[in-house]
Amino acid sequence: MKLTPFPTQYVSAGKAIEIIKCRLDDDTVQMQQKVFSIEMVAEMETHNSITKTDFVKMLRWIFRHYDFESVFL
Repeated sequence: MKLTPFPTQYVSAGKAIEIIKCRLDDDTVQMQQKVFSIEMVAEMETHNSITKTDFVKMLRWIFRHYDFESVFL
């Protein structure tokens, strides 16, 4: 019997890095997990596992999914 993981926004540091590097556009990853992963990676003391390209990808994902313009209206 295959078990389905219980839905939660918590992810480990390793899983957060995997989501940032490979799964931001994966529809099977919950939105909360993606946001939690971005926050976790941004708050890490060192970023040795994250490239500049990964950071740019995170920023682009944020700007694609959130409406910042409405805040300034």
